Amino acid sequence: MSLNSTPRAVVLAAGDGGRLGAHTADLPKPLVPIHGRPIIQYTLESLARAGVPEAVIVTGYRETLVHAALAESAIPGLALTFVSNPRFRDGASLSLRAARAATAGERFLLVMSDHLLSADLVRRLLETAAAGGPRDSFVAADRSPHETAYIEEATKVSLARDGRVLAIGKALPGWEALDTGAFVFAPAAWEAVDAVPEDCELSVICGELARRGELFAADVSGATWYDVDTPDDLAAAADIVSA
Repeated sequence: MSLNSTPRAVVLAAGDGGRLGAHTADLPKPLVPIHGRPIIQYTLESLARAGVPEAVIVTGYRETLVHAALAESAIPGLALTFVSNPRFRDGASLSLRAARAATAGERFLLVMSDHLLSADLVRRLLETAAAGGPRDSFVAADRSPHETAYIEEATKVSLARDGRVLAIGKALPGWEALDTGAFVFAPAAWEAVDAVPEDCELSVICGELARRGELFAADVSGATWYDVDTPDDLAAAADIVSA
């Protein structure tokens, strides 16, 4: 795959979604419905509309249900493959590592199954990444204003003037944008994965990329996205879908 071709996506869908309480008593989090359709369905449809040809779904918790549900809801133009993360109760790094072979040594789009992402956001991220260097990775960063309660839960991004990420995390003393949960990782990003603890959160990996000067922001300000973690988030996401 050339640097400027549309990469495949890796979709992290292995977690148990414990913060959603009763909503995940009988369903894995990717299948929790918003207006009668699974959360992950909205994500996959946005990928397809953005021209992504393939999505590698990393499953874990109650994964047979995820496989069965997605087999019944084919999305034209988007091929699906699955890899399993048996350590789904550990950090998200384990799900990313589970997809390593499936990325075939190429750059790839990384998204979360519990984030609503518009096709516009995905396109803007891919367009910015296509103009980057072969070792450059990108995070879709939103500079738009948000409610204080949402900002408190969000991962923040501190940026240099040239768009290089200086730091990323939930408790930064100063920051310019929010991390939307969508990335394009270059093959070189696996060097950062290997340099951090095996079991960690994605922000640790991104922090290592930033330390190496290999993580940049793709400005997606104004594009629609929402991170669904709690029942209140689920209600807010339903309002966004209805708008």
